[in-house]
Amino acid sequence: MVSAPSSSAISALLRGVRGAQVAMAPRPEGPLVWMHLPAELPAEMLAALKAGFEDVSILVTGRAPAEDEMLSAPLPGPRKAAIDQFIAHWRPDILLWGTPENGLAICRRAKRAGIKMLLADTTGEGFMAGYRGRQINEFLAYFERVLLEAPAGQADLKKLDLAESQIAVCKPLSEIAAPMPENEPLLKRIAAALGPRPVWCAAGVSRGEIGTLLAAHRHAVMAIPNLLMIVVPRAASEFIETIIQKDGWRLATADTRTRPDKHSEVLLAQNCDELAVWMRLASVSYMGGTLYGPEAADPFSAVALGSAVLCGPMHAPFEARYQRLAAGHALAMVESQNALPARLVAALAPDASALLAMQAWNIGSEGAEAVQTITREINTLLAAEAS
Repeated sequence: MVSAPSSSAISALLRGVRGAQVAMAPRPEGPLVWMHLPAELPAEMLAALKAGFEDVSILVTGRAPAEDEMLSAPLPGPRKAAIDQFIAHWRPDILLWGTPENGLAICRRAKRAGIKMLLADTTGEGFMAGYRGRQINEFLAYFERVLLEAPAGQADLKKLDLAESQIAVCKPLSEIAAPMPENEPLLKRIAAALGPRPVWCAAGVSRGEIGTLLAAHRHAVMAIPNLLMIVVPRAASEFIETIIQKDGWRLATADTRTRPDKHSEVLLAQNCDELAVWMRLASVSYMGGTLYGPEAADPFSAVALGSAVLCGPMHAPFEARYQRLAAGHALAMVESQNALPARLVAALAPDASALLAMQAWNIGSEGAEAVQTITREINTLLAAEAS
């Protein structure tokens, strides 16, 4: 029978584990910026942050890196020895604290090691929730600069004796509406054939919604003569083509070799391969799948191309993007198929479509503004370190 280890043996074992050195990757030469970022941060935002630096290594804690060449490690702590070991190994020049979690213990040790620190509200959630009493005052005092979005949040920080010169405005690190690659020759050829006529696009259309969209187009044509509808099917283009023809429309088929008939009423693409071209031509783009499902088209594809977003109430799997646009009054939404015709006509008014597109672009580009602000602040601190 094997006897149980004594309490002294267990204590010795625990001391050995607690005192063990944690294996870490080698530190690269040159400046190093340590970024503690939220786990849910979009991968493209992390890559965009890294692209803002030259000859600077990035160490990421809080989430996995977006690229193989970026360094990552678990967040150290909570013991002082573990934090000190981490800092001594990596010797970061700058620490960017970008999550709302309580970082007082880590930042206290980082300040003691002489590391310059930047605090950024990358999630838009603020900083107050994880702190008690005067902890938040001590925490904020460690940072060279505090970047946040909300004016209300700025007022709260000023009440905590933070100097106005320490506070800078910065949007959250939200997803960016990045433009899709465009077929420039095709765009020029189709645009020349169509001329200045008004255009709207039904993007990622399923066979179940084409009838509703054609009915909305019929209503819109009565209000906007010479209006062209571009249909970009998700699949089953042959079936959709048959429905359009049976409905009595003058149909042109879009391809990469021919010009469409300038008198056509509906232009049918074969698939979504050249979606950027069709959205670029359209002042308004309906997002397929948002009236009946099962999967909505990505609204940021239209936002990046300057086309106003028209949609139904079903937004999976892009709920967060639709929510951001709706909160900013940057899309035209209909609750049912019966409301679609009138909403389409309203959105196609030149001033309405231009306003929706502009507001949507402001939202879709917030993440890019945040990246520029954060990289500028870090590069300023790096330059001060080097001088």
